[in-house]
Amino acid sequence: MAHYTKGKLYLSDNAKQLEEKDRDLRKQDAYYKEQLARLEERSAQFYKVTTEQYQKSVTEVEAKFKRYESHPVCADLQGEILRCYQESNGQTLSCSTLARQYLQCVNNAKQVYNAYKWKNNLGSRLVETVGLRIHPGKRNCIEFVEMASVLWKLTCLTFYFMPVLTTVSASRQPVHINKEFSTFHSENSEWTFNHLAVDVRNGNVYLGAVNIIYKLSGDLKVQANHETGPDVDNPKCYPPKVVQPCNEPLTITNNINKMLLIDYKENRLLACGGLYQGICKLLRLEDLFKLGEPSHKKEHYLSGVNDSASVFGVIVSYKDSDDKLFIATAVDGKPEYFPTISSRKLTRNSEADGMFAYVFHDEFVASMIKIPSDTFTIIPDFDIYYIYGFNSGNFVYFLTLQPEMTSPTGSTTKEQVYTSKLVRLCKEDTAFNSYVEVPIGCEKNGIEYRLLQAAYLSKAGAILARSLGISPDDDVLYTIFSKGQKRRIKSPEESALCVFVLKNINDRIKDRLQSCYKGEGTLDLAWLKVKDIPCSSALLTIDDNFCGLDMNAPLGVSELVRGIPVFTEDSDRMTSVIAYVYKNHSLAFIGTRSGKVKKIRVDGPSQGTLQYETVQVVENGPILRDMAFSSDQQYLYIMSEKQGERCEFTPTLIHFIFTGTRRCTRKENCERSMEPRRFTSNIKQCVRLSVHPNNISVSQYSVLLILEAHNVPELSAGVNCTFEDLAEMDGLVVGNRITCISPAEKEVPRIITDKEKILVPVEVVKPVTLRAKNLPQPQSGQRGYECVLNIQGVEKRVPALRFNSSSVQCQNTSYLYEGMEISSLPVDLMVVWNGDFSIDNPANNKVHLYKCGAMRESCGMCLKADPHFGCGWCKGEDRCTLKQHCLLPEWLEYSGMNSKCTNPKITEITPLTGPREGGTRVTIRGENLGLEFKEIVAHVKVAEVECTPVPEGYIPAEQIVCEMGRAEHSQYAGYVEVCVGECRPEFMARSYHLYYFVVPNLLELKPSRGPVSGGTTVTITGSNLDAGSNVSITFKDQMCVYHRRAAKAIVCKSLASQHGYGNVTVSVRVDRARIQKELQYEFVEDPTISKLEPEWSIISGSTPVTVSGTNLDIIQNPLIRAKYNGVETLNTCEVLDPSTMICQAPELAVSSNHQSDIVERPDEFGFILDNVQTLLIFNNTNFIYYPNPTFEHLSPSGVLELKPGSPIILKGRNLLPPAPGGNARLNYTVLIGEKPCTLTVSETQLLCESPNLTGRHKVLVRVGGVEFSPGVVHIASDSPLSHTAIVSIAVAGSLLIIFIVVVLIAYKRKSRESDLTLKRLQMQMDNLESRVALECKEVSGTNLDIIQNPLIRAKYNGVETLNTCEVLDPSTMICQAPELAVSSNHQSDIVERPDEFGFILDNVQTLLIFNNTNFIYYPNPTFEHLSPSGVLELKPGSPIILKGRNLLPPAPGGNARLNYTVLIGEKPCTLTVSETQLLCESPNLTGRHKVLVRVGGVEFSPGVVHIASDSPLSHTAIVSIAVAGSLLIIFIVVVLIAYKRKSRESDLTLKRLQMQMDNLESRVALECKEAYNTKIIDNSRTESVAEKMLTNWFTFLLYKFLKECAGEPLFSLFCAIKQQMEKGPIDSITGEARYSLSEDKLIRQQIDYKTLLVNCINPDNEKSPEIPVKILNCDTITQVKEKILDAIYKNVPYSHRQKAADMDLEWRQGRGARVILQDEDVTTKIENDWKRLNMLTHYQVPDSSLVALVPKQVTAYNAVNNSTVSRTSASKYENVIRYTGSPDSLRSRTPMITPDLESGVKVWHLVKNHEHGDQKEGDRGSKMVSEIYLTRLLATKGTLQKFVDDLFETIFSTAHRGSALPLAIKYMFDFLDEQADKHCIHDPHVRHTWKSNCLPLRFWVNVIKNPQFVFDIHKSSITDACLSVVAQTFMDSCSTSEHRLGKDSPSNKLLYAKDIPSYKNWVERYYSDIGKMPVISDQDMNAYLAEQSRIHMNEFNTMSSLSEIYSYVSKYSEEVEGT
Repeated sequence: MAHYTKGKLYLSDNAKQLEEKDRDLRKQDAYYKEQLARLEERSAQFYKVTTEQYQKSVTEVEAKFKRYESHPVCADLQGEILRCYQESNGQTLSCSTLARQYLQCVNNAKQVYNAYKWKNNLGSRLVETVGLRIHPGKRNCIEFVEMASVLWKLTCLTFYFMPVLTTVSASRQPVHINKEFSTFHSENSEWTFNHLAVDVRNGNVYLGAVNIIYKLSGDLKVQANHETGPDVDNPKCYPPKVVQPCNEPLTITNNINKMLLIDYKENRLLACGGLYQGICKLLRLEDLFKLGEPSHKKEHYLSGVNDSASVFGVIVSYKDSDDKLFIATAVDGKPEYFPTISSRKLTRNSEADGMFAYVFHDEFVASMIKIPSDTFTIIPDFDIYYIYGFNSGNFVYFLTLQPEMTSPTGSTTKEQVYTSKLVRLCKEDTAFNSYVEVPIGCEKNGIEYRLLQAAYLSKAGAILARSLGISPDDDVLYTIFSKGQKRRIKSPEESALCVFVLKNINDRIKDRLQSCYKGEGTLDLAWLKVKDIPCSSALLTIDDNFCGLDMNAPLGVSELVRGIPVFTEDSDRMTSVIAYVYKNHSLAFIGTRSGKVKKIRVDGPSQGTLQYETVQVVENGPILRDMAFSSDQQYLYIMSEKQGERCEFTPTLIHFIFTGTRRCTRKENCERSMEPRRFTSNIKQCVRLSVHPNNISVSQYSVLLILEAHNVPELSAGVNCTFEDLAEMDGLVVGNRITCISPAEKEVPRIITDKEKILVPVEVVKPVTLRAKNLPQPQSGQRGYECVLNIQGVEKRVPALRFNSSSVQCQNTSYLYEGMEISSLPVDLMVVWNGDFSIDNPANNKVHLYKCGAMRESCGMCLKADPHFGCGWCKGEDRCTLKQHCLLPEWLEYSGMNSKCTNPKITEITPLTGPREGGTRVTIRGENLGLEFKEIVAHVKVAEVECTPVPEGYIPAEQIVCEMGRAEHSQYAGYVEVCVGECRPEFMARSYHLYYFVVPNLLELKPSRGPVSGGTTVTITGSNLDAGSNVSITFKDQMCVYHRRAAKAIVCKSLASQHGYGNVTVSVRVDRARIQKELQYEFVEDPTISKLEPEWSIISGSTPVTVSGTNLDIIQNPLIRAKYNGVETLNTCEVLDPSTMICQAPELAVSSNHQSDIVERPDEFGFILDNVQTLLIFNNTNFIYYPNPTFEHLSPSGVLELKPGSPIILKGRNLLPPAPGGNARLNYTVLIGEKPCTLTVSETQLLCESPNLTGRHKVLVRVGGVEFSPGVVHIASDSPLSHTAIVSIAVAGSLLIIFIVVVLIAYKRKSRESDLTLKRLQMQMDNLESRVALECKEVSGTNLDIIQNPLIRAKYNGVETLNTCEVLDPSTMICQAPELAVSSNHQSDIVERPDEFGFILDNVQTLLIFNNTNFIYYPNPTFEHLSPSGVLELKPGSPIILKGRNLLPPAPGGNARLNYTVLIGEKPCTLTVSETQLLCESPNLTGRHKVLVRVGGVEFSPGVVHIASDSPLSHTAIVSIAVAGSLLIIFIVVVLIAYKRKSRESDLTLKRLQMQMDNLESRVALECKEAYNTKIIDNSRTESVAEKMLTNWFTFLLYKFLKECAGEPLFSLFCAIKQQMEKGPIDSITGEARYSLSEDKLIRQQIDYKTLLVNCINPDNEKSPEIPVKILNCDTITQVKEKILDAIYKNVPYSHRQKAADMDLEWRQGRGARVILQDEDVTTKIENDWKRLNMLTHYQVPDSSLVALVPKQVTAYNAVNNSTVSRTSASKYENVIRYTGSPDSLRSRTPMITPDLESGVKVWHLVKNHEHGDQKEGDRGSKMVSEIYLTRLLATKGTLQKFVDDLFETIFSTAHRGSALPLAIKYMFDFLDEQADKHCIHDPHVRHTWKSNCLPLRFWVNVIKNPQFVFDIHKSSITDACLSVVAQTFMDSCSTSEHRLGKDSPSNKLLYAKDIPSYKNWVERYYSDIGKMPVISDQDMNAYLAEQSRIHMNEFNTMSSLSEIYSYVSKYSEEVEGT
């Protein structure tokens, strides 16, 4: 257990004892003696001169006056006292006897000199620096006033007076030791301290040590601790063994604390250790209870470095969202495991899965920086060591030490040095694009200080700020640097304190950012030196808060930023620093390597630095880097490895001023310049004063002070000593010595202690009256009194009124402090007068500010508050407040009538289970649980059983502890009920949870035996073992010490058996219940040890020792121990069997100056075997320790040059201990890099056969506990041939090889050219279907793929033409044939050959003319006009015949290589090609349309077709007809029109057959057959009356099926598509999205985005809970509004919702700040005529923001800038974003962003419209190739696959969810089969196509593409595009033609290529199942139709429908009758 020590300062009479403790005192003594000798020499000279003058004057005076002799008063005693003070520095009380004698002597002399005494009242007070002022003709007076520049002294609970002179040397200061400190030592000497943290709210100290965390009070008393280790581990286990088993050998490993941070927001402590790859624990601050220990993800392993100074963390706190933790760590050569810097989430729930997860992480970007592995090839031991971290402004900073390889001046070889760098990151930068690092250091007197040791951030303070030219509130960085750059582990002793202005560093970073974004220089990072990445240029403005882009990051600054050196130390290296500002002065406290603390006042480069004291705090060892102030800044906490200390630091008060005329003037203007020492022109002649003693305690009064004055005028007239206004007395002058007495106790002003606290409620105006003594009265020109309160670090000054010398009052004012987590805040109170003269406050009186409502949310908590607060419960407002603040009359106070709180509540019950026998103590926590114990006595029931309250467990209003009575067997569970006072409803509380009665059961115990001495940890298993409140385990009649328990296990530790060996009965009691089952435990004989082999080790231990004995297997945790010089060391053992175990010898704790060749024996040697005491000291061995092996360095430079295969010889001593067996037990391991080498060991050297490696590698030797690196080996490559020779050989033999390879490749290429395309497509499909992770296809090879811009060329008649090529793979590319430049009068039927034909492949000249081809050009196809007038009249469905010549060139393959395209308007038509004509099946169009023919480079328009409408009725009219009830008439019309259509199809078929005969001659029969099949399935889609009526007929009759069956999967598909699309960015202008099924609607740029969660206030009810909505930071404001509306109205039809256009989005930022966000406002950015819509990133809306939708409004801020966008363009844009239609063409849904006619501004969102050619490559990143976005299409398809399958399965099933097939489908399919039989059509493909055209393609496709016809929803363009792909897949599934893929196949064909065959099987099965169903008769069908008409009789206007039919029949009666 840690112990606390506090000593007192004892002053010894023996000065020699003090000299022995500190050698420095001797140096100081010698120095003072030297100074004294000089003073005496000067005094002798002065005496000689003055004696002569004196004798001369005496002679003259005696001649005129009567002689009178005067001798110095008590001169002998005065000299003795002075010598005593000088010899007893720091122990002035030892001179008290002489002082008393001298005072008595002086008092006697005063009576004699009384007649001659006179005084001089001073007329003014000076508070500047030391000076000299003599009043002419007056007696001199010395004043003691408060020093203008207050210094602070680090003392221990004692105040000191100290005179301060500006001429005192800063480096010659006394060293004080053995002062009074509060100290704390670790309970285990091996458990050294690592880190320190102080809670600024309450002053608690948290100490992170090896294997333990302590919580200490402010005076270092232990309040709690939490053990963190040791445990078995191995640093190579990744993931650690706590996550999965590890194959590495595990050893007992200490847990070094690497990070200790206080999370104030969640009231917890973050303690990160070295075990298990650096996992962290979250501990509750109150009691260090473990709240969580996340360890199951790789994000939870922070660092595997087992070093306490390797990790630094900075917490960035947010008000309304989770905090961030920035962690910086060394990686110890494992960059693949650990990022060197990362930002993590600090979730509010300590056990949340997202704890320590990266703030942002996706497949490309994460919130981290990793060191590239390439860096370690250059610097094998590279790492970044983090010294300090902090956050300031918008940035987080880390100070680092990094190795670099540099070339010394004049040398070509590189050496490793270390550079100190500052790293800066933006707090809100989730991608770490803002990472910048800048080198720092300082220089003084030509010496470079570059090795950073420690740092601390503080404010500048007024004086230092004035010197640096900055503001007092600016941040300055205090840093400690060691000399040079070479060493890191053992730094030089020379060190410097340097100051950096943080603003200057930021300005340097800003300059570097600006230059880099101009394209100047490289990124310049040491750990990126393997890749000199140049800066990229970008046009942007970089301000002070610029956070980087995804370019030019991370960035390094090459130029060194130099700090200001203010203090240097040459012999005692400074190791730590802390600083703060006191009364405008900057004070720094610096720890050193020798354990001292230096106190330094830093006034800046112009005013200098003063070291005013040095204190020896630690006897042995350095002061560690962590130092901290107490919460009240009265104490400083200092830490060494073994102890922590608390010291008090207080201000010094004395300054000396001589009165007299002081001014800067010429000598002739000085009245008394001729008098000695009246005028000086040399600084050495300035006045110097010193006082003895130089400090006294504030508790000492009337102390004799002796002042020595030098260079002062004549003082014979007398001197007065004045201590401010406290006291004034005569000073006795003897030579240059002045004697004064310090003020008496009664004369010192002070604040008198008040017995009662000073209570002040916040925000209440109230005066504060203080009692005091001796308060001085301010004089004219002086400031009055003020009360200074330090409230949470903010100083508040309040004017004060001095009533008299004994009373002062702080005037009426109100006070406030932040936060509701503090109910009462003690605030330091100081009374000052005249600006900053403070009145002593020895009792440390404080003002207690309090808030009634803070931490008193319930009535009970309010009434139990301190009665002096005057708080009460305001019932109407349900809050705790003062009476005057309660607006309602019902205000309860504890002492008042009816002060009982109502509505008690139970919030927690523990435990929740217990035995029926009772005795369980149940703890009930809640609110309003009474204010007195008597109110709840006999009023507590648990599960209907009386529970007796226990007084000692009762906490008023909060907690009741009661003891359960016995329950009946019939009682199983029940609630907890409590009555407060009386059992009326308003005073009753009932729990939400049940309390259960359970029966605990035992199963077994393990182990079942143990040593008779005990100490065995026994686990008893069973069930319900966690029931009840108390458990006891007994082994017969002995207790087993309880350890812990769970539901299924109890763990205890056995004691030594009192009954000897044998079995004992184990019984368990839970409260009053005794568990019936009895278990047996056997005590066996203690283990014995008979032999150790070997009986030796080395000093460092860790060599194996085989231990033989008996019963060793019953020991659970065996350890081996050794004790030497009082220090005990341990090591682990592993039991092999009952008689053998292997132990690792413990280390011997020898001192650092131990002679290396001496054999040692331990004082004690033994074993810790559980509780077995007999083997703690094992006497049957002569175990000895041989010296550790030592090794020499490989070379003086540390680097050994070797050739491959050369052995490495490691020389050393003691390599083979002179013991039997030699090195048999010394297992040497030598690692070269990470590879071991084969060893040969001799007495003086190790011969290491180097492994097969090249390059630089660190050598590491391990043996036992010794680990040593003798240096680095550089193994040079030993290639027998030089690079030039190898190149020559390659060139010499390449011609023959290249020729053979070219021939083989050409032959292979020719042979596989025919099937290459098919194989390539198949490979693409396989790769896409397996969802390859690569986003870019890597091309490898040596031929075509290396060409960047391939072109094909042809030259004819001297004119060269070019065209483009596309490379498919290394051996194939597709080229577009170049045009032949023939003349205009060229004959059209002549075949031409080009003069030259070849390729332009970069700079390849051999293929410019390609001779291995007979490439020819056939004449261009020509076409005739459609008609003489140019307009061809057609009916719907009629084909278009285009006649012409040369339509099929007479080449092999015919038209296989001529791809004709005929467009009717914008729609293509299906073609059949012959030699002289094209047969074009007109698409489903009406009206006039231009015909356009394209083939190759030919584009020709033969005219215009006018397709007359064949359906005069509108869609609405036909729907009315369909539902009117005239179903019989409709059926007849359908039959007639279908018959007419069939006859037309027959005619069309004959024409097509004729065309096929012609095409057979042209060898294109296959193409015609495919065209025929295609024609049937497409069927022209002409919307005739019959077809529309058929569609509406199905619509009417399938309504029920759609509603009950198919509607649900259709709606699910729609929702799934919508949700998947909104997961990623969607361009609000183009409609493109990151996730899509349509290639046309896919964003092909890389868009950086982040998901945000905003909380939206319900616009219908603002008091309802906020609604969380997931959005993207790249969403436009309209998109955000739509997502919010979807979340708010998710169950409301779309037509009934609010519209986004009618609402404004309001961002509420707290404290009433509200901002309206809009897509366009005055802040919208315009660049190069492109205006980008505002996104959330534009407004910098953070995560977890609060937003609200409010009615539309217009403000000046949000108004559109009319100078850039006109109303016309705004209306265009509004039409675009409100577009909800569903045109057939996907491309038609891409809006055309045309420039505004007035301003020329174009609007864009995520990507700029491709049809504007000014989008530059790289604006948003390069375009991705097709393989990238095809994988995204495939990933989206995979997500939606289940929903598509469900829909198709529902549609193509004859029975679904119990619903029968609709009769209309069966009836129509039977009708089609009947018509086919009637017309002798037996082709199954034709019948299949008829049915597909009838139902799936006529009805279902329309429903799938337009779900808004069925549901009240809004369909966006991207959703429409995805549904179109699904609909197209549906159509392909219904086709009978083969689903063939080609290189030009659209992406939707590729997506569902492997699914369509399955869907086709579903369709065929569906048609087949319908055909097998019973036939429906006409009578049944008529009855069904009549029933449907009856059901919907009242829902439609029948007369209107009949009127429409009549008008239609009347108009077309002739046509109907004619058919």
